Amino acid sequence: MNEKLVPYGRTELVAELAEEIEALRECPSEDAELMASKVLSRAYSSTKLVGLTDDGRRAVYWWDFSPGFVLISPFDLKGVDGKNGIQIWRGADEETDDDFETWLLTRIDGLDWLHPDFRDV
Repeated sequence: MNEKLVPYGRTELVAELAEEIEALRECPSEDAELMASKVLSRAYSSTKLVGLTDDGRRAVYWWDFSPGFVLISPFDLKGVDGKNGIQIWRGADEETDDDFETWLLTRIDGLDWLHPDFRDV
């Protein structure tokens, strides 16, 4: 693995994600590592990587502020294309039961890969 592509403390996560991208896209491991690095670098602060969908061609991100939202964005060797992302969920206010975890529970089976932070939802 190219250590220059790995964000600090995320070696195992990058390796797991790269393996999944390589298998789903049937691409070279070097390309998969670069894409995994790009996908993970988009997740920072209040933006969380949830998983992959569309045969590993789109990343699912959750913005966890209130009201939060979920966006599916295509990615490739150049990076994550946020401009062509599609918002697929938006949180309501505190008075409703429409929360992210409830939403995610009904869609986990449709994801190709789920980030370890969300596997216990």
